[in-house]
Amino acid sequence: MATSQKPFPESLIQYPTGGCLMNIFLQYQEVGTRPIRDIPFYIYPLHVKTPGPHVPIHWHEELEIILPSVPGCLEIDGNRHPFQQGDIMFVNPYELHATSVRQPGDVCHILLRTDCFQFLHDTPFFSAARKLMEGELSFPSLLSPGDPAYGRLFPAVCQMSQMKPPSDEAMAFHLASLYFSLLSALLAENRLLPSAPDEHARCIRYIKQSIRYMYLHLDEKLTIPCLADTAGLSEGYFTRLFKKYTHTTPARFLTDLKLEAACVHLASGCTVTEAAQKTGLDNISHFIRLFKQKYGITPKAYQKGVVNSSQSARLKVNFNPAGDF
Repeated sequence: MATSQKPFPESLIQYPTGGCLMNIFLQYQEVGTRPIRDIPFYIYPLHVKTPGPHVPIHWHEELEIILPSVPGCLEIDGNRHPFQQGDIMFVNPYELHATSVRQPGDVCHILLRTDCFQFLHDTPFFSAARKLMEGELSFPSLLSPGDPAYGRLFPAVCQMSQMKPPSDEAMAFHLASLYFSLLSALLAENRLLPSAPDEHARCIRYIKQSIRYMYLHLDEKLTIPCLADTAGLSEGYFTRLFKKYTHTTPARFLTDLKLEAACVHLASGCTVTEAAQKTGLDNISHFIRLFKQKYGITPKAYQKGVVNSSQSARLKVNFNPAGDF
């Protein structure tokens, strides 16, 4: 199959007509941000205007399928997977992941809670579904058009990308049939993989714990020794581990998180001083300097841009770090 084939139809793409100066995404652990449905299924077709980070590091309990129309890189649990237009990518539940793109374009994200098919788990004949649900098996991170499994998967994934959330039994059965088509193709090509060893999972858990701690204490002056202590690790080992799985230092990650939170406070009407204090950056001149280094404008200029934006009223970021690790 040619790599120039588009991974999802033009009719699915949403082109924003305006908006704030930057896309703020703070749900490092996405919990409770999607509508509750009997079949938890969501499609996010995103148009990326600027090359670079597309969705920052986060995790969630859904299986995610990513269909890019542009080249970029998917990071999963510290491993980088460069992708091209037309590739199919899978992110397993609870995997720490982020995406970046190398040029403007469109990326479709499909999320599905696979536990809605758990009625199969007690059937011995469908042991693969149970093993996927229990974390013993994993979906492959990336499939390219040259992969034998790709041709079998592509029609089902395309249909899935065009679906609306099921509103009746017929649509729910259709979605289930597409999901089972994915499993059938991957099983036939022996592409379902054993999950990461316990040591790897334990390291990822440390990183998630530290990110969650940062998230819950944004208004405090956190230090790297403090973060290492919350994970029960030495400062040196914690720093090396964090950088291995996030490709940045804990200090840089924390600063970026604080600045992104400051954007939300500024957009909600806080003064520059209030935004700095709410994020534990009490030195105003230092806060302004960090903000300008990251975004290229001052906090005040950013706030004016949001106020003047036609979409400022729709700017929403949910802080909800609760959940299991």
